[in-house]
Amino acid sequence: MTTAPHYAQFEINPYPSNLQSGWLPQYGSPSMQTYFDRVLGAERKPLAPSVQALGNYIEENEVVRFLVNHACAENLNIIDAHSPEAKGVPIPRIKDVDTLLHGFNTILTHAPSFIDDDLVGLPFSAFVVGIDPTQSGTTLFRLPTFNVLMSNILADWNAFLATPASNVGFRVEGEQWLSPAAKEQYQFPLWKKDSETLPYWKSWNSFFTRTFKDPGQARPIADPESNQTVICPNDGSVFRWDANIARKDAFWFKDMNYSLTDILSSPVPQQQALIDDYKLVDMFEGGAIFQTYLNPYNFHRWWVPVNGEVLFDPFTIPGCFFNKLVLPDFGGATTASLPYLAQVNARGIIVIKTPDYGHVCCIPLGMSEVSSVAFDPGMRRGAQVRKGQEMGMFNYGGSSFAILYEKLPGKELIFVNADGVPYPQRPVLPSGSSSTGGNVTLIGSQIGVWYAKK
Repeated sequence: MTTAPHYAQFEINPYPSNLQSGWLPQYGSPSMQTYFDRVLGAERKPLAPSVQALGNYIEENEVVRFLVNHACAENLNIIDAHSPEAKGVPIPRIKDVDTLLHGFNTILTHAPSFIDDDLVGLPFSAFVVGIDPTQSGTTLFRLPTFNVLMSNILADWNAFLATPASNVGFRVEGEQWLSPAAKEQYQFPLWKKDSETLPYWKSWNSFFTRTFKDPGQARPIADPESNQTVICPNDGSVFRWDANIARKDAFWFKDMNYSLTDILSSPVPQQQALIDDYKLVDMFEGGAIFQTYLNPYNFHRWWVPVNGEVLFDPFTIPGCFFNKLVLPDFGGATTASLPYLAQVNARGIIVIKTPDYGHVCCIPLGMSEVSSVAFDPGMRRGAQVRKGQEMGMFNYGGSSFAILYEKLPGKELIFVNADGVPYPQRPVLPSGSSSTGGNVTLIGSQIGVWYAKK
């Protein structure tokens, strides 16, 4: 790797705590306060079974009950102290367990929407911003059982997002997801629709997993017959890349180095056995990683980035949902913690063996409530796959994608775009609801080239 890293931003602020990539209103926006008022002031209804199950767990477990109660108390400290980090930023008052549970219960039947043209695309994350920066909250959101119960709540929400009740943002021309600004962001004319008349998409998830009318024209594949040209498997923006990835590193420190034994690990014994049998950590030790993040307007499907053979049936590793390293994160979107999240959050694993450029591991990564990773049924062990073939999707889930490349003798991978411009190793990152740019990488486009090492 010869590309000069760009570290200027990180000498001042290693990862901005207000980094959002478009999912939530701009840092300090009054729209966030409006959102909190709506959730906290909503009529309280009987708890959904999944929410009640979380309530029962909290009530029956003394340690968890202490953590929630203490997080609620610390939440008041943040509000009353007028912390400099929270200056001008609305913080929801989550005063007790009931407030937390009823907040979750309210959000369960609401799709991502706009408030005064500001997108609230992560409604659960926005709500828990009141407790996740507390000491007790950070511990709470790392507990395995708590995350299992949260996954059940989010599964219920995902089920709601697949129903016609979730398409309210597509019913009135000129409003919400059909406003001129939103249409311009996601390039409305490019997409297949369930109907050419209102509401266009039958559900929120139908919109989120939309496909192109003409994929070849919208996202042409760079050098489709050759693996020498490295392409991006997803739409997004570059977060960072690294070479010579360590087998084991302290990924929880502020610079969040990548650690292969943590990225390629699973609490599920059968998955860990597969990782060990194929010696994946050995395979990618010393290799390279390229990580991108997606904004809510991006195409949320992924395509195969190489020509080759699927090594084993892909799988999804369970993990955390609201766990963060960069704190406080009053912006709420967790984007600043991406390298850390690659090692602790829900994530998919698929490895493809190429005949000429080693192995490539694709890792679709869940963030917050957007953690549903779905591989295409065609991605099976032994399947012969081609560049640009459908690999899977985020079914209202996933906001990051990491790719691991094997270190090859006599060859060197340089991350450059189709114009030969190197990607900065640590690009300056945007923040705020409208900051959805950065170093954009489109699915199928060139992100690198393999060269003979001199």
